[in-house]
Amino acid sequence: MVLEAGGDAADAAVAGVVLLEDDPRFNAGTGSCVRLDGQSIQMDASVMRSDGKFGAVAGIERVKNPVRVARAVMDSPHLLLQGDGATRFARTLGMTDYDPATPESLRRSHKQQAVLMSQDTPLEWRSFDWRTHWNFDSPVPERLRADANAHDTVGVAVRSANGSFGVALSTGGLSLALRGRVGDVPILGAGLYAGQDGAVAATGSGERVVEVALARKVHDLLASGSSVKDAADVAVALIRGRGDIGVIVISAQALTAIADRPMAWAGRESGSNAWLGPSNPRQEG
Repeated sequence: MVLEAGGDAADAAVAGVVLLEDDPRFNAGTGSCVRLDGQSIQMDASVMRSDGKFGAVAGIERVKNPVRVARAVMDSPHLLLQGDGATRFARTLGMTDYDPATPESLRRSHKQQAVLMSQDTPLEWRSFDWRTHWNFDSPVPERLRADANAHDTVGVAVRSANGSFGVALSTGGLSLALRGRVGDVPILGAGLYAGQDGAVAATGSGERVVEVALARKVHDLLASGSSVKDAADVAVALIRGRGDIGVIVISAQALTAIADRPMAWAGRESGSNAWLGPSNPRQEG
């Protein structure tokens, strides 16, 4: 365990996210969403700690653990690397070519393609001429030539024994997305934020999260004296009705997670066998 060995809070958050990226049940790393073309996968990841250090990658391809690349960016002169540059940077770190697609992620992609052709097409896609603006290397798949909105992010928020905070996120993005789409995960203050008063990790409709700079706003509430529950409630209220939203919020005193729909989460204090979760949230302490 990174924290129990006296490690950095951000490195502990990265270690936790790596475990989730390696689990194909999650939309991050292995098992990430296959994009609208049914072939490509572009992933985002970010890391931040309470001294203000931040690193992120956007649209990275063919790596196993995007969050490790984001952690390396944090030690570079840059805040964010994207696309081919991020992938090439990963190769300089010794990360070999890796296909994160799984049979299940390919199945989900085909399902989303079917949604695009059905009466259940998401509202924002109904008036958008995506065929004209198709920007993938391959042509429009046959199944999309006649006359798809899952999103998930894995995240870990950490408070170390010395009171510092770290947070890390990783996502495979959306299946129903053009090439190059970037959501909230690699945007400082949107999907995540860590400061002197706590750490925040968000998941949900990325564009809506970016619009309100959600994670920074939640941290500002903590800094002004709000409880983790009240701050998380505000976050959900800001997005509810316009998109999906869930947040994890940790302060010096407490940890909670709140979402507008069922969301899996867990947390515990180092050395304790008692786990917090949806049925046992510690919102004050």
